[in-house]
Amino acid sequence: MRYYFFELLACPECKSPDLLLYELKVEESKANVDPERVRCKEWCSYLRKPAGEVPLETCKKCVNLEVVDGIIICKNCGRWYPIIDGIPRMINDKYRKYHEDKQFLSKYKDKIPVDIRKLMKIPEIK
Repeated sequence: MRYYFFELLACPECKSPDLLLYELKVEESKANVDPERVRCKEWCSYLRKPAGEVPLETCKKCVNLEVVDGIIICKNCGRWYPIIDGIPRMINDKYRKYHEDKQFLSKYKDKIPVDIRKLMKIPEIK
């Protein structure tokens, strides 16, 4: 998932756009896009600051970064959604594949900080 897509997302359960992005694996890969056209409008998820404070030079670097694995957390309801192989798995609870969630958490259990885990509505990671 490219950083500039993040501000387009909302929680599929509570519909809140108040989301937190935690990156576990980021890779650089050339994107054939114009940074001015995809420039964030409200919030820069890459630098975690208002988009108006971010110079275009930073956007030129950011468009080539992809969050391969990460976590999206809804600050409103606490639901969390994994980003697996660059794809945010943001689906309603009734359609989630909890065995995939469990595999994801097992893979990254030592890399997810306690403060991030506390925000997530998940069972204890063992």
